[in-house]
Amino acid sequence: MKHRIRKPISLLLSLSLISALTLPAAASNALGEDLSAKDTLLHQETQLSTNVFWSTTYSDLRTENLITYTPNKAVTPIVTYGDALTDRSSVADTAALLEDDGYRVVAGINGDFYNVSTGLPIGMVVTEGLLRSSDAGYYAIGFRADGSAILGKPGVKVSANLGYAVDDGFGSSTELVRPVAAVNKARTNSGLYLYTYDFNAKHTTGTTEPGINVVCTVEQGKLAIGSTVTLRVNRVEETTVTAIQPDQIVLSANANADAYYTNALRNMPVGSEVTFTVTANSGWEDVDYAVGALYCLAQDGIVTTGLAAGANPRTAVGQKADGTLVFYTIDGRKTGHSIGASLTQIGKRLLELGCETVLCLDGGGSTNLAVTTPDSTTASIINRPSESNRKVTNQVFLVASDRASGDLDHFYVHAASDYVLAGSSVAVNVTGVDTNYIPMDADYDLSASAGTLENGTLTTPASGGDVTVMASGRGSRGSTVVHAIRTPDTLTLKKGTASLTALTVAPGSKTTLTAGAVWNHLTLAAGAKAFTWA
Repeated sequence: MKHRIRKPISLLLSLSLISALTLPAAASNALGEDLSAKDTLLHQETQLSTNVFWSTTYSDLRTENLITYTPNKAVTPIVTYGDALTDRSSVADTAALLEDDGYRVVAGINGDFYNVSTGLPIGMVVTEGLLRSSDAGYYAIGFRADGSAILGKPGVKVSANLGYAVDDGFGSSTELVRPVAAVNKARTNSGLYLYTYDFNAKHTTGTTEPGINVVCTVEQGKLAIGSTVTLRVNRVEETTVTAIQPDQIVLSANANADAYYTNALRNMPVGSEVTFTVTANSGWEDVDYAVGALYCLAQDGIVTTGLAAGANPRTAVGQKADGTLVFYTIDGRKTGHSIGASLTQIGKRLLELGCETVLCLDGGGSTNLAVTTPDSTTASIINRPSESNRKVTNQVFLVASDRASGDLDHFYVHAASDYVLAGSSVAVNVTGVDTNYIPMDADYDLSASAGTLENGTLTTPASGGDVTVMASGRGSRGSTVVHAIRTPDTLTLKKGTASLTALTVAPGSKTTLTAGAVWNHLTLAAGAKAFTWA
């Protein structure tokens, strides 16, 4: 349907400022004045929100992107890493690999902090129910098969029954049991360390100092929280580094560690049976996936004190009282787009969003958010990272089936620009979305509450205002809102990329100029017909 409107009122472009239109605005106590907000339904119970704020403190913008996810059967959280724990891969590259494996990547973010020299994650990693790396006493986020999550300290403990007995000094013998300090972490001279095949790309213990390494073959069970794994001792060797096969686990101690540990390993009989028992704090027994989180930003609705200051890109995960999760990113180090936030601000912001517990993942150049929009079958990075395609140690993804149902559910309506100068035109794209949230072809009628629609292009009314564009067909519909701003705060003139306040030219010469408009700190999409040149 076409809506006829009056001829656009031209704006006289000058090199001086014009009066601003003051409108009431919402605000975030954590980030500043709320300038714009847009929500996009990505999949069942999974929504993308993009919000822009003005920070008076920094006289600059802050841009956040977040995924609100309510656990459901259609969308599942998983944790990923490369071919080994120390391998690094970008969020974008990992998303592409998941798509090759038949997943629809609904969304994905970077994971835990890591050692930049080795790529080793600081905290916990669990995938497919297996403990890949222990928590080192830090926080973690665990995901169950039904999509529900637990946030907190896992408190993983591994006990090793070394398979032989020793004299207790009172005429009887006792089985030798020792605690394991860590699973797949860099070995120190304190305690026993356990290594598996996927610790590093070379499939070794990765140790650089002499030690005692006991190589065992797995016979029964799996290394998982709440489980016991039974192994058989293959060999005991004193060496710097030891190779590991896929069906092996190595128990290791630095040669300079206490004799309580080194002697226990040296004396282990070849062929004896060893058992490892893995326990954790209540609630962690049934997690299928987990990723470490270095900092707790808020707990029980209270922001943690003493957090590091400084505005930077950030990645965090928050949980609401009803179990809903918020996967959060804020861009930083991008003047004119987003200057970032402190850890305290992120804690406050996620409490504003309804979370009670908030944990911080890696940030800075690692902050990346990949999303598959409803009109696409491939994921792309939607935020503006401060570092291009940085490779990180692990990632968290929300995935779904990539199989199309062919049954229309709704239409995804998307304008090329949400904020435009009144009288300007903007392209509007429409995609049918099936019941599995896969794009599909479907006929539709397109209408607008104001302005004129012609071949998928909306020309906004010169009077301005919010224009709702709606697609409908086969009993389904979808819509978007375009904000047409009649009175911008500022008009600009540019020669190339340089803004002008004065221009000196030779008589008879020609100079190409472009015009722009800014409202409420946001750059408006503006067509040439919206301006009168004089």
